[in-house]
Amino acid sequence: MREVAYQCSRGETVQVRYHTAEERAELVREGQAISLKQQPSGSGFIYSNGPNTIRGKGNALTVEIGRMVPLQCQAR
Repeated sequence: MREVAYQCSRGETVQVRYHTAEERAELVREGQAISLKQQPSGSGFIYSNGPNTIRGKGNALTVEIGRMVPLQCQAR
């Protein structure tokens, strides 16, 4: 398991716990963990559970939660 902290737009911070052997990740935002399953990706990575998705490449991460405006994040 690898945990990465991200600094996001609007001053938010999130953590992502990558469980690569299990093809899943946990997005931790505002103290709540959201479990996401790895999805096929042409480049970079995508984890999703339907309404919630994280996608990224290198140090950049986009967080999509429901209908809210996506967060743009950078690894710290």
